Amino acid sequence: MFIQDVVRKIWEPITKEYNEAYEQSMKLSAEELYDIHSKNEMEKYEYESVTMNMLASCGCSYRLNNRELSGCSMCDYQSEKASAQGSLLALREKSPELYAKAIVNGFYNARGQKDVPNIIEHISGYDTLDEQETPDELMNALYHENSQLFETRPYKYNIEARAASITPTKLEKLKEKMGKRKRSVFEFGVEVSDEWLRCHWLNKGTTNSQISKAIQNIHDAGFQAIGDLIIGVPGLTEQQAVQLFKDAALWLDQEGADLIVVLPLNRKKYTLQGYLHQHLHSNQALEEVGLAQGEHTGLPWLFTVINALVAVFEERPELVWKMNLAQISPATNSIKNDTAYNGSPESLSTKLCIQALNEFQTTKDIGKLLDVQKKWEGDECYKVYRELLVKQEKLNNIYDTIDLVGKELSRSLFLDQWEGQYSKLKRELYKEKQLKTGR
Repeated sequence: MFIQDVVRKIWEPITKEYNEAYEQSMKLSAEELYDIHSKNEMEKYEYESVTMNMLASCGCSYRLNNRELSGCSMCDYQSEKASAQGSLLALREKSPELYAKAIVNGFYNARGQKDVPNIIEHISGYDTLDEQETPDELMNALYHENSQLFETRPYKYNIEARAASITPTKLEKLKEKMGKRKRSVFEFGVEVSDEWLRCHWLNKGTTNSQISKAIQNIHDAGFQAIGDLIIGVPGLTEQQAVQLFKDAALWLDQEGADLIVVLPLNRKKYTLQGYLHQHLHSNQALEEVGLAQGEHTGLPWLFTVINALVAVFEERPELVWKMNLAQISPATNSIKNDTAYNGSPESLSTKLCIQALNEFQTTKDIGKLLDVQKKWEGDECYKVYRELLVKQEKLNNIYDTIDLVGKELSRSLFLDQWEGQYSKLKRELYKEKQLKTGR
């Protein structure tokens, strides 16, 4: 697919770094590698009732395709950790036992042994039910009823996995390990409900059917299901972002998700939105339709984030109790990133919107969002935003938008081969339009 070639190209420097670390590490013994990685310290983030423990693993198997890194186009949770993850893959291949022990030591180095647990302990890698990243030895150390991680068992575990990995067999195996204490929540990426967009633009490789089955499998096992959605799709317009989020939230609720995590798109270097910002922020063709916005390129506006939430709650008010916000602050992310803002990160409208979102998250009072919407009129940032929306109206639909952005991406990334790459995207778009319209 076109988007796979794009992401592969963007990640070429990281692929080189990852493979160099892997090849050097393969020259060492498992014991030598364990000695190196047993000194690692897991990253963790503390919230009122939740502690997020970000396990230092060999990385996302979906991103690692024959040791050529690609994966989800809007995601970058690995680039700054590529060398360590390449080396950990070598350890994983040499000794699953020592690999598991090294990761558990990383947990202890951050929290000590038998720490007092929070109410909810998020203990997760990238795809925790994937056997390459989380072999059985590691699953036992993390989730077994005799696990030594905590002084007592936490009230609930939060575990991240790809929807395709959430199978009845794997869930049943995990239940057996957990024994009598089985309270768990499984979190997985959905992003949007448009399957073509998810697979052909976000490069997630996850179908709607897999998501539906994952929710059913989680419920059948007696666990809860959390789906992650984004507000803001790389390269699309603000209004398209609002509609896509609304459609996805209503669909995910209908599919039976117990909770929905809302992630306003943030911008990291090795992402599609990061590339648009670095290389196409002043592209003339994209500027004319409001997709290239200088420093703001690749991020949604906070006006859009609030409009998207309000659009959902106006149609289905009860969803307010299912939604949790994340990624409002760059400090809650394990990789250097930029988060959504309005005219500038320091503008008054940015501060008011962040305050309203934080208050909404705490109180679940939709009025906090409606109140800040009333304050927009006359705001200088909002005037610029309204002008941007008018520019973006030149784009009739999502497929036309992707066509244009894909063309400019091809010119920038593939140079003298750009026409062939762009033709590949055109064929994918044509096929999808035929399926949607029947002609």
